[in-house]
Amino acid sequence: MEWSTVQHLDLRHVGRSSKPMQPHAAAFHPTQALIAAAIGNYIIEFDAYTGSTISSIDIGAPVVRMSYSPTSGHAVIAILEDCTIRSCDFDSEQTCVLHSPEKRAEQISTDTEVHLALTPLQPVVFFGFHRRMSVTVVGTVEGGRAPTKIKTDLKKPIVNLACHPRLPVLYVAYADGLIRAYNIHTYAVHYTLQLDNTIKLIGAGAFAFHPTLEWVFVGDRRGTLLAWDVSTERPSMIGITQVGSQPITSVAWLPMWRLLVTLSKDGTLQVWKTRVILNPNRPPMQANFFEPAAIESIDIPRILSQQGGEAVYPLPRIRALEVHSKLNLAALLFVNLTGGDNRKNRAAYTREGRKQLFAVLQSARGSSASVLKEKLSSLGSSGILADHQLQAQLQEHHLKGQRELTISDIARKAFLYSHFMEGHAKSAPISRLPLITILDAKHRLKEIPVCQPFHLELNFFNKENRVLHYPVRAFYVDGVNLMAYNLCSGVENNYKKLYTSIPGNVEFYPKYMLYSKKQHLFLVVYEFSGATNEVVFYWENTESQSANSKASTVKGRDAAFIGPNENQFAILDEDKTG
Repeated sequence: MEWSTVQHLDLRHVGRSSKPMQPHAAAFHPTQALIAAAIGNYIIEFDAYTGSTISSIDIGAPVVRMSYSPTSGHAVIAILEDCTIRSCDFDSEQTCVLHSPEKRAEQISTDTEVHLALTPLQPVVFFGFHRRMSVTVVGTVEGGRAPTKIKTDLKKPIVNLACHPRLPVLYVAYADGLIRAYNIHTYAVHYTLQLDNTIKLIGAGAFAFHPTLEWVFVGDRRGTLLAWDVSTERPSMIGITQVGSQPITSVAWLPMWRLLVTLSKDGTLQVWKTRVILNPNRPPMQANFFEPAAIESIDIPRILSQQGGEAVYPLPRIRALEVHSKLNLAALLFVNLTGGDNRKNRAAYTREGRKQLFAVLQSARGSSASVLKEKLSSLGSSGILADHQLQAQLQEHHLKGQRELTISDIARKAFLYSHFMEGHAKSAPISRLPLITILDAKHRLKEIPVCQPFHLELNFFNKENRVLHYPVRAFYVDGVNLMAYNLCSGVENNYKKLYTSIPGNVEFYPKYMLYSKKQHLFLVVYEFSGATNEVVFYWENTESQSANSKASTVKGRDAAFIGPNENQFAILDEDKTG
């Protein structure tokens, strides 16, 4: 499996500005294939599949942080550089101010760390500035809840906020590594996530949530990745690993692959798989819970040059990663190469800078990676080749049996490559937003949703009675729910809950669905961790006078309809016998 570019969203001509700009914030819609990108004073909504621009709104100031509101259709909640919180509604193409700072002169920048948390259970947003002692809550609709400052029960600096996607819980992370879970209605403390004194933490840098299990993933600023099981009254830490020495800035669950991706402050992107719990009665081994996934390291030059993109020099560092909560899509945001933080780096690529750099590389021959990295950073030349690419090339050479190669040798190769790239690559701001995906050559249909192929029913005209026929609904499976999408109105609803309850420690995944138009019968195949797979039968109720439809399950790994009238079906057992 490997990272690959789907397309580049073109942001080169936003606002008719002659000065090239670079996107500095992005957010995916929670359920639809939509993405909003912030560049300059504008927020632009795109179709994530086609790359078409849907709407563009001048919001008045650059966005620092933003997210789609889970309680409205196409509204983005954003914190701006003037410290105001605004709602940007793409349907009406209007904006409204939800909160203004007490001090009008207060300003922040796009690099300022601010915390934003939204819940699907209430039209409110929780926000706070980094290391402040309080959290503010305000309504996400005009005329909604007035701004209220919440004083937490702990007088400690707050370093992050997050809302549970299904439960009325607000997580507040403090600077000493402690995390408190508060009720979003009463602000009463539910529980505390805290390790003993043997493991030192300095505060959560990012949160992520499992889509079906009650697992909370926390990326600490010390570089530690943790997993907590919060399904019981006393949450337990079920997994821990050290990702690196740099703070973890982003953690996201990849739903199609059931993997976890982490981004560190130095731009290192890593993908992890979680250990399957085979015995629910036996607690998991914390040290073995996270394992590196079999995915190639992300190749930034390749990502930027695929699908009509452009190579960029010096090599940009990943600043943020946004992942779609349901689709196999992600967006990469890079550090602005023209910003003040990169002036020292750019000086290293001048003629004089290359002379100094070459001398350092010659003197560092045979040195350890840490010594070389320290010397490179002192010159401001760490952007020649990303750390993870140095390590990947070193590992590749090691596997080929060429053990004499050192990391300084690779750095010298990178130096020669940089000399070539300086005259052949772009050094202006990256004014395109790359959308990326994980490709698996053995399973190219992995991202196709589990749905009924309704296009087979598009027999619009019936000659016998001259009546137009149009399929009313398209069906797909979302977790344990059979969802119905109305093709006329665009409204989706929960058509049937296929399982009433699944144990909290069992991970499940819908593989595919079959539907018999003649028998009005759904067959949905589910894959379970640590248990045999199951096939769910659901007979659709087509008569208003009849009783409720019924559903049942049977053990099996596959299913198919048999006969011309589809009045029979076969189930393939786990031992591959019918």
